[in-house]
Amino acid sequence: MGLSPMAARAACGCSSAALAFFGSRPLRRAGRRPAAAFAWGQSSPYGGCRSRLAHSLVDSVLDELRSRRRVRVSAKIGLQGTKELSDNKIDKRALQKGLLLEFQKDSQRSLLAVVERPDGKKNWMVTDQNGILSSIKPQQVTYVVPGVMNFDASRIDEFLEKAQDLLDPTVLECAWMELSEKDKSIMVEEFAEIVYGNKESLESYCAHFLLSRDIVYFVKVESRDCSMYQPRSPPQVEELLRRKRAKEEAEKELEEFVHLVKSAKALPMESKPPKSSWLLDEKVRQKIEALQAYAVDACDDEQRRLAGNILKAMGFTRTSSAALKLLINVGYFPAHVNLDLFKYDVRTMYTEEVLSAAEELLVGRPDSDMHIRKDLSTLKVYAIDVDEADELDDALSAIRLPDGRIKVWIHVADPTCMIKPRGIIDREAMHRGTSIFLPTATFPMFPERLAMNVMSLQQGKQCKSVSVSVTLHPDGSIAEYTLENSVIKPTYMLTYESATELLYMSLEEEEELRILQEASSICAQWRRSQGSIDTAMIEPRIKVSNPDDPEPNINLYVEDQANPAMQLVSEMMVLCGEAVAAFGADNNLPLPYRGHPQCNTSV
Repeated sequence: MGLSPMAARAACGCSSAALAFFGSRPLRRAGRRPAAAFAWGQSSPYGGCRSRLAHSLVDSVLDELRSRRRVRVSAKIGLQGTKELSDNKIDKRALQKGLLLEFQKDSQRSLLAVVERPDGKKNWMVTDQNGILSSIKPQQVTYVVPGVMNFDASRIDEFLEKAQDLLDPTVLECAWMELSEKDKSIMVEEFAEIVYGNKESLESYCAHFLLSRDIVYFVKVESRDCSMYQPRSPPQVEELLRRKRAKEEAEKELEEFVHLVKSAKALPMESKPPKSSWLLDEKVRQKIEALQAYAVDACDDEQRRLAGNILKAMGFTRTSSAALKLLINVGYFPAHVNLDLFKYDVRTMYTEEVLSAAEELLVGRPDSDMHIRKDLSTLKVYAIDVDEADELDDALSAIRLPDGRIKVWIHVADPTCMIKPRGIIDREAMHRGTSIFLPTATFPMFPERLAMNVMSLQQGKQCKSVSVSVTLHPDGSIAEYTLENSVIKPTYMLTYESATELLYMSLEEEEELRILQEASSICAQWRRSQGSIDTAMIEPRIKVSNPDDPEPNINLYVEDQANPAMQLVSEMMVLCGEAVAAFGADNNLPLPYRGHPQCNTSV
């Protein structure tokens, strides 16, 4: 036999798979107009063709079905009417042993089951499609399959297998195209009659299944007597289809990413893909960065959702430690990663643009301050720092004036003479704010080629600096100070230990170092007389030479701040700060201020 009338009307747009679901026998209805009366309309943007009718075929179907009131099916089941059974509003009286129904197992699953017996006053014992006997509440019932009684639970699998042959969601579009023109709401059995050509048990269940799971074409509306499904408006369908396609694309991307991660995870450590390879593709980078943000608990809502989905797809718990472990296992993070670098968004790399600009500066940039720089290259200059220091940016000089007072210079390397204000390197340095020194690495404020070379003080070479000179009163207070651009030539690059050794040796040729120590001593006495507290203590220092190895070399030693050379440098830095603060106050210049509030701590 031929296709049902509705199938024939949808033939121009629905897929061949969808057409197979329309019943093969025409519906019988009074006053039905012949098929020749149809006038084909314009193509639908959703893939189908619409017809204009003087008296709609769908209207006729709905009118006839609603007039029958399901008398025949009611008789089969032995109840007063099936409207209760096809409605969500199921109560105790509507259920009985042997009925086939669908119930909500949990938020994710609905199962078919057969009613066995009452369980207390309200609940029912049912055997579900997995053969499990359980108690359900009437409000868990989502659909009672009409036209069946005394159903055997062992036949549920057979029923579901037959249903699979009819469950093609593409028929929803065809039905929606017909019903949306008249904005007609429809019940499940009516939908089955129109789509499949009959409303028997299997077809009605399939109609319910398609409508209840549909998120695009129909929306469930509640009436006083039963549940109805209303076609959505075309704009709503367009938007929902767009969202559905976006969701499907996201799921596909997630699946591909999970496959990529699993492949990398299975490789031996020495064959893992480099970190840079994860950042080449925008979509892959987005997911890796979501996992990274999740690992350090610094993610936004979208990153949290994305990282959670990735971890779930990988079979991991949704925790920051699981994200961290995954990133280490694929080689993106080293085994001993410092998460604070990522948590506080510390920039550890420079862009190609910044590195290129740095190379241009190395070629040579005119010093705009050269005409005002004071030549201090004849001074003996001591640069004292820890032995692993990469950047040497301060140094000291001292002389004794004819009147017996001491004059000291605190020289600070002047990188600003090379930097164009608000240029790319200046903006990068402003974002970083400072160089970061860690046991495992140093992250300079400027690109390393600049910071470790022309921006640092170098022994025996002419170096541009800003020099703060201070003449001290005998009691250690400031008598005079100046701030000036200068040129110096560092004489010694010393560690604290070697500088201390020179102090103990008290060599005549190193008289300037002894003068610096004397200046340090009287400055400390002056500060104590003003209420300062000596907080010198022993501090641990850690240095890791190969942090990326699974078994790194860790060097641990102590730093005694009572070390004479360390106290000397510390006092000179405090003196420098005091002089610069005085310069700011005298010239009405706003400067950063750091201090400690007054307290009642005893000496």
